[in-house]
Amino acid sequence: MVLVTCASCVFCSLLLILFVTSETWRYVGQLDGVRVIPLALATCSAAVLVVGLGLRRTLDPSIVRRATVRITVETIAFGALLFATLVVVGVVSVDADLVAEWSGSDAGVLVSLSIGGPPMVLTRQLIQVATFLSALGALVLAVEVITDTGTRHAVISDLV
Repeated sequence: MVLVTCASCVFCSLLLILFVTSETWRYVGQLDGVRVIPLALATCSAAVLVVGLGLRRTLDPSIVRRATVRITVETIAFGALLFATLVVVGVVSVDADLVAEWSGSDAGVLVSLSIGGPPMVLTRQLIQVATFLSALGALVLAVEVITDTGTRHAVISDLV
């Protein structure tokens, strides 16, 4: 199965800008886990809904079910890959002081690794921001697949 990447660098740039914007960290980083999970699940559910409804309007009914499953799996895989990427980038580039500055609260350090210089940290806020942006990225990919025939064809060409 082909893992669809971003249709344009503009989308990747937007996610990167959101990742380094303190407003995103303040909004998502200050939420407790009980609120981040439903927010991410609602965003991912919207992505699945977009795929399901969009494919019914654009494809032959005989392949809608298989195409919906394929695109849903691709969307989830993209979100998971995006999450892992954001976590790695965050651990390497965002220290505890910056997390505290951006989020407006103490860095909720979960793991700290000191290899010279400031320690690399995995924080609660980083996990929350990566989760939110990954869900948002999955939703945007779902919309892209439904609205752009070239992207849709790249994902389901063997089914058509």
